Amino acid sequence: MAARLHRSIAVVAGCAVLALGSASCATGEQDAPETGQLHVSLVRKDTVAAFLNRLATPDGQLVATRAPVEHAWQSATLKEERGASLHLVEGPLPDAALPGERARVGGFAVVAIPTGHDAHDWLGSHRYYAEPIAEREVAAPRAALGQGALALSEGGTEEELADITIDQRYLEARLKELSGATPVTVNGRTATLRERGSASGRSLARAWMRQHYEGMGFTVEEHPYNSGFRQGVNLTAEKAGADPSRVLIISAHYDTVSNAGADDDGSGVVSSLAIARALKDAKLRVGLRVVAFDQEEAGLVGSSAYARALDRTGELEQIVGVLDLEMTAYDSNDDGKYHVIHCDENTSADLAALVESAAARAELRLTRVDACTNRSDHAPFWRYGVPAVAISQNFFGDDSNPCYHRSCDKVDRLNWDYMRRLTEAAARAAAKLTL
Repeated sequence: MAARLHRSIAVVAGCAVLALGSASCATGEQDAPETGQLHVSLVRKDTVAAFLNRLATPDGQLVATRAPVEHAWQSATLKEERGASLHLVEGPLPDAALPGERARVGGFAVVAIPTGHDAHDWLGSHRYYAEPIAEREVAAPRAALGQGALALSEGGTEEELADITIDQRYLEARLKELSGATPVTVNGRTATLRERGSASGRSLARAWMRQHYEGMGFTVEEHPYNSGFRQGVNLTAEKAGADPSRVLIISAHYDTVSNAGADDDGSGVVSSLAIARALKDAKLRVGLRVVAFDQEEAGLVGSSAYARALDRTGELEQIVGVLDLEMTAYDSNDDGKYHVIHCDENTSADLAALVESAAARAELRLTRVDACTNRSDHAPFWRYGVPAVAISQNFFGDDSNPCYHRSCDKVDRLNWDYMRRLTEAAARAAAKLTL
């Protein structure tokens, strides 16, 4: 087979950012792009009409483009080479250069990773999010989707919302099954879900989820996809609403890094399951679709494929918002801190405010901590203008789970009461958007 051209880079003379992190800004008009050049720029939000990649910052966006960007706050000009893949890396970054680092722009690193190397292994840490630069540019969304539909979908009386509760014993039982602490019986066969990194482990997890969702009366479908050299399967479970033109997505990823994955992200999967259970008998105005994404750990592969598929069919316009549940069960000091991450993308701040309002009930004892990240399954929806937030434990604050991406990510380290409270806040937000 012929060798494939991969993106490696050399910094081009001119307005570039050096590997050790010293940046020179590129602003104003630029010369016409040379063949094989790429430009990575920090810009104001929604000011670039087409891009290869777009990542969010609290007050701007990092874009990779073929042509130079006018009026960029910072920019690096880079040249394609053979034998490596160019990645945008989100930190926090060390002062020293990362392996293969070619540039830093706006708190992100641009890194060349040799062909055949895993990004986490090459960078030496699972704390980084590395996104390969795409081959083709896509047009920016004309306007944020979900505007108006989000406001119209708020509902639910105080009495109805008060009935939305989460059973802690249910969370414990299901998460122990999903993370291998107790056996599962699926289709008459008893097995133990020791990991969800292999194809067989993920297949068993999907069968387990299907069994539970179908038992609640949800319509379950599997959505296979091919993305480059990766193949995976997303699973959806849906309860229709009175208005078929509007759907709320609750999501979590079911794959792991070949460990039990109790917290990452078994907790999010089980929180999603519990939210569906809390709403299974309700009369919904807006449809509820739970999506279990595959291959988040490989770089948001499943959620990116799903968002692309909805864009191709025009179904994205039906989505009023996405509540992505990314690790919901670790709180070592029981301070109730959590994130609802929106990065001020499109109208996602409105969605975050609704979640925060639901979490503000005194009995839930939850306190929001600011954070902004692209490293979970909410981010692909931002690129299409869909309001989306990630609801998470205090991962980016002062209470990160020390067993993140390690073999010790098991149920014995989790805070069940905290998981119940955070799940209940998300469930009440979902109820406001669907009842």
